[in-house]
Amino acid sequence: MPTPQRVIVTGGATNIGRAITDAFLAQGATVAVGQRRPEVIAPLVEKYGSRVIPLRLDLEQPKLCRAFIEEAAARLGGVDVLVNNAAVTGPGVTRTFDEIDEAYIDQVLNVNVRGVLLCSQAVVPHLRRAGGGVIIHISSINAFRPQRGAMVYAASKAAMTSFTQSMAKDLAPDRIRVVAVAPGDIGTGRGDQLAQELKERGITSDVAGATPLGVGAPEDIGAVVAFLCSKGAQFVTGTTWLVDGGLLA
Repeated sequence: MPTPQRVIVTGGATNIGRAITDAFLAQGATVAVGQRRPEVIAPLVEKYGSRVIPLRLDLEQPKLCRAFIEEAAARLGGVDVLVNNAAVTGPGVTRTFDEIDEAYIDQVLNVNVRGVLLCSQAVVPHLRRAGGGVIIHISSINAFRPQRGAMVYAASKAAMTSFTQSMAKDLAPDRIRVVAVAPGDIGTGRGDQLAQELKERGITSDVAGATPLGVGAPEDIGAVVAFLCSKGAQFVTGTTWLVDGGLLA
C-alpha cells in the first residue's frame, strides 16, 4: 500500500478546489485546506474528520502566505503536494479595458501571481525534506485564449504557464515536479453568473456554449490533479494540461 499523501490545497473547500480536496481524500490523503473564511471548510471537517485541517489563508498578505504553509506543514507532519488553486476569479472580476484601475490590477496580480509564488517558495523546503513532491498550479484556458472582459485575469493565468516551466527546471534536481492544469468551462454555477455579468456589460462570452463535450464538472479537474500527483505521472513536469472538453481544439 502506498503511503497516504500529505496535501495542501489553497481554496480547497469550494467549487473546483473542493473537488480536488475530495479526490485526494478518496485516496486516503490528509489535506490542509486554506480559505480566507475558514468556516466554509466546516462541511469537509464534518465529513472527513481529522483528515481535513482547516486553516486561514489570505493570499493578498505575504506574511500570511508563508505562515499558512508553515502551519500546514507542521500539522501535516510534512508535505508531499501543494495545489495552488485559490484565485480571484469568476463573477465580480470582469472589467472592460477602460474600467481597469490600479486597485483591480493589484488585487488580481497579488492573489493570482504573487500569492502563488510565495506559497510555492515556502513549501519547497518541506518538499525537499520529503525527498521530492509535486506542485500543481490551477491555470485556465484564458492563459491560451483570453475571453473578453478578463484581460488581467488572463494575464495572471498565463503567468502560471511560465511559472510551471521555470519552476519545473529549477526544482527537477530536487525531484519536485511542477504541473499546471487549465480548466475550460466547468459547471460550478459561477460560469453562468459570469456569462450574465458579461452580458450586462455588453460583452459576449467567448466560452459559454462553445465546448464540444459540453460543460465539464469540478470532479473532472479533481481527477486529473490527483492523477498528476500519482506515480503514474512521475515523468510529467513543466507542462500545462488542458482539461477543456475540446474548447481550444
